[in-house]
Parts: sequence; structure tokens; C-alpha cells
Amino acid sequence: MTETAQTVTVFADVPPAVLFAALARPAVHAAADGSGMLRGVSAGSPKVITGVGDVFGMEMTAEDGREYSVDNHVTAFEPGRRIAWLPAGRDKPPVGVEWSWAFTPEREGTLIAVTCDWSRVTDEAYLARFTLPRVSAEKVRRTVDAVIATTQN
Repeated sequence: MTETAQTVTVFADVPPAVLFAALARPAVHAAADGSGMLRGVSAGSPKVITGVGDVFGMEMTAEDGREYSVDNHVTAFEPGRRIAWLPAGRDKPPVGVEWSWAFTPEREGTLIAVTCDWSRVTDEAYLARFTLPRVSAEKVRRTVDAVIATTQN
């Protein structure tokens, strides 16, 4: 069976609400990127994500150095618990890859689970062009560590 999701789990000595609040700010995504693909927040993006249906844009750099833009469509927004989005090319529908961050209170901190789920990708050209997940577990872990660091300043 082909895997259709990758999850990275990390414990942080930070309350779930603090982590969630960090990820609700698109600027944190760019500042904490461990993939090397995010260049910044697109003009016109909200400063803070407030709910399902919000869209925040990011400026990106592909593996081959090509610059492009994405619109992230928020699909889950449960304060202190979960935030998720489907990336899409600018002014295009999402291809079906969903990024999700879940926060579970544990001991005196939070268990963070970051999942890249590509089970809804049906575009054969996309599947032929990219190996999924496009971001390695190591790079996701670097992103998680960087998000945690933004909460400790």
C-alpha cells in the first residue's frame, strides 16, 4: 500500500494556545520555514488567520530555484487544538495536499503533530512531477523547532 501522509511528532514545553497563536500568524510560517522554500508572506495576506475559509498567501522558491506564489486555504481552525490548510497555485484550486498542525496538551507542555496528507491529490500530472511528500520529515522537524523558538522570545 502506498503511504498517503507523513506525520512528524514533537514535544514542546509550550502551552498549546501559545503554539496555535504563533501559527495563526502567516509571518511566523515564513520566519520558521525549515524547508528553505518560503520567501515571505504575500502582499494582502491577513496578519492573523481567524477561521476556516481564510486564505493567506506565501511567496515560494521551488527546488529548481523558480519563484512562485501560493494561496493557502484554511480548512481547520480550532483555537489551541488544530490548524490546517490546502496550498494552491495563485488563483488556482488546491491540488489536494493538506498541511495540518495538531496540539495536544501533555504533561506541562504540548505534543505537536504536523501532518502532510496528500490522499486527496488526484491530478496525475502533479503526481508524476513531484515525489510526495515534497518536504522531508527532517525539514518539517526543523520548522517545528523554529516555530517553538518563536514562542520563547
